[in-house]
Amino acid sequence: MQIIFDILDYFYRGGPLMVPIILISLVMWVLILLKLQSVWAVNQRDMGIAEALEVVRERRLVDDFFGTPLCHVVGHFIESMSSVRRENMALLNSLIARETERLGRHINYIYALASIAPLLGLLGTVQGMISTFDAISIYGTGNPRALANGIAEALITTQSGLFVSIPGLFMAGFLRRRIFRISQRLDEFRAGVMKEL
Repeated sequence: MQIIFDILDYFYRGGPLMVPIILISLVMWVLILLKLQSVWAVNQRDMGIAEALEVVRERRLVDDFFGTPLCHVVGHFIESMSSVRRENMALLNSLIARETERLGRHINYIYALASIAPLLGLLGTVQGMISTFDAISIYGTGNPRALANGIAEALITTQSGLFVSIPGLFMAGFLRRRIFRISQRLDEFRAGVMKEL
C-alpha cells in the first residue's frame, strides 16, 4: 500500500503536466502493444513465400488466407486475378502497397508521442523553475521547502518525460525494423509472381 502512496505523491509533486505525460504514455503503449501483437501474429502464422507462389500457381483459396499480410495479398490476388498480365501486376502492386501502408500505420504516431513526452517534461522544468523563482521572490532564500517544491516539480516532469520517451523510441525503432522485414517478404513474393506470370 505504501508503494501506491509513493507513486501518487510522485505524480502530485510533478505538477499538472504529469497528466498529459501519463496520457501520452498510455496511448503510446496501447499502440505499441497492438503493433507487437500484429507483428507476432505474422511471425507465427504467415505462410512461406514458396507456399504462397504455389497457391497462386494453382489458384486455390485456403480457409485461413486473411490473417497476415502475405495471406491477405495472396487471397485477394487469387480472388481478383484476370487473364491479362498487366492488370495482374497492377493489382499485385496495389495490394502490396496497401498492406505495407497498413503495416506501418501507427509507427509514426508512436514516434510522435515518444517525441512529445520529453518536450512536456521540459515544459514542466520551466514551470517548476518559475515556481522556484516565485517562491524566492516571496520568501527569499530562507524557506527551503518552497524552493524544494518548485525544483521537485522541474526534475520530476523531466524525468517522467524521459521515462516515457526512451522506451517509446526504442520500441518504435524495433517495430519499424520488423515491419521492414515483413515488407521485404512481400517484395520477394512480388518478384516471384513476376517470374511466374
